[in-house]
Amino acid sequence: MLGLLLTPNPLGAQWLDARQPRRGALELGVSGLSVAAEERLLPDGSRQTLADALAVSLDPRLVPALDAIDPLLGAIYAGLGLSQPEGSTLGIVRYDVLLERTLARLGLELGITDWLALFTTVPIVKGQGFASTLVDSTSATMGPGEGGFGSDPTGFFAGLGAGIADLESMIAADTLPPEQQQLASELLAEARNLEAGLGDLSQLRYLPTDSSAAGRELAGVYRQLQEGFEAYELALPDLALAQPLSAEEAEALTSGDAFGIETPRDRSTGVKFGDIEVGVSLQPLNSFRRQGEESGPTLAIRTRLDALWRFGTGDYPAPGRLTDAGTGDGQNDLELRATFDVAVGRRLWLSLLAGYNLQMKSTQRRLITTPAAPIQLGAYETSISWDPGDVLTLAVAPRLNFSRHITVSLLYALQNHGRDSFTAVGGVPPDAAFQPADLEEGTEHTASWLGFSLRYSASDWARDRSERMPVEVELSHRKVIDASDGLVPRQVVWQVSLRMYRSIFR
Repeated sequence: MLGLLLTPNPLGAQWLDARQPRRGALELGVSGLSVAAEERLLPDGSRQTLADALAVSLDPRLVPALDAIDPLLGAIYAGLGLSQPEGSTLGIVRYDVLLERTLARLGLELGITDWLALFTTVPIVKGQGFASTLVDSTSATMGPGEGGFGSDPTGFFAGLGAGIADLESMIAADTLPPEQQQLASELLAEARNLEAGLGDLSQLRYLPTDSSAAGRELAGVYRQLQEGFEAYELALPDLALAQPLSAEEAEALTSGDAFGIETPRDRSTGVKFGDIEVGVSLQPLNSFRRQGEESGPTLAIRTRLDALWRFGTGDYPAPGRLTDAGTGDGQNDLELRATFDVAVGRRLWLSLLAGYNLQMKSTQRRLITTPAAPIQLGAYETSISWDPGDVLTLAVAPRLNFSRHITVSLLYALQNHGRDSFTAVGGVPPDAAFQPADLEEGTEHTASWLGFSLRYSASDWARDRSERMPVEVELSHRKVIDASDGLVPRQVVWQVSLRMYRSIFR
């Protein structure tokens, strides 16, 4: 489910420009990318950490034992003359997650003519998911009963009983002044009542926590009892109620068959092939190649049209492993791109890109729940037919050439993702809490990206690459800054790219 947060960003191409190798030239390229996400943007544009997305309140809805305990706890508190405790909850569990894909994209492009080229890209990918369990103990009103009454419950009740027996012996001896005798008798009645109530409490599977309102009230009454015994030089053991769940206990309650997931934990896919691409490129116009004065052309224009097929050769994220980033997307794509470069003089250069990614249907297994809250009772795995929404990308990159070889640029991109469609292929339980169509929530969205790049080109950017050693290096950074309508991963991308050219025929 969360592996979907690392679907390809809208600028999957290694280079955002309209360059293309000349006839007989072979372009060799490699890009190293780090794509990470630990937040997402909600339909109203606000941010949500993945820890909040993977949060679940352990209340009676998820822990049925609490539902049976509440009436018993209320009766015990009523017998002790205490106010009714609030509804039981074991707290809120959050899985703090960072998803990351590290890619090495290897590319080859061969110029067949001055206007036609063939290319392929082979990504080598390592998907990683880092997770840690956080338990919000401030919201927990109950904790495990076996951890209640300190480390030695038997010793606590033995000490309480011994103190009560000593007071009872003192009253039976009738050695106290009449007024003290009466107070001691009242204190003894209170102690016996509290002992009985605590005994009933000890039989419950979960107990009030020391930090809860109910726990503090009970501890206050017990402390008053201790002070009463101290007035007769008698000691009672200290009362320790339950502690909140540990991370391990919380994990056990939020995974398994009832939730359809494994316990979220650090995961790595290992190094595998991602989604391999093959394509064809046309360059119908290129006045950047004109040879002229040293100052270069006053106005230069070039265009590039790409059509590529992306094979679903990568591994799709495992459905029941919320921290599996995967190495691919699980389906084939047909992507069309048009890039337009225009240069004014030798200093200013503008690149424009329009891309349309037609994502094909595929059949795969999915965790059926809701994207808004993946960890829920009743989640299950089944086979579905997935028709991903198409993706339209528009990008603009204004560039400034500091010299013939060094270029800096800004990047702004707008991405529109159509609504995904999910249809059951495998069996769906007749009383299923969720249907495959629930997965469509938040898939339709529009996102904005902002970034920058710094490029060094050993050859003059406005002229033929053959005049110098044909090597180019670029460092770029981009991230999602805004989104609307859907659930959008706030991806952050760092990329380092290198490309070289070698003439193999003329």
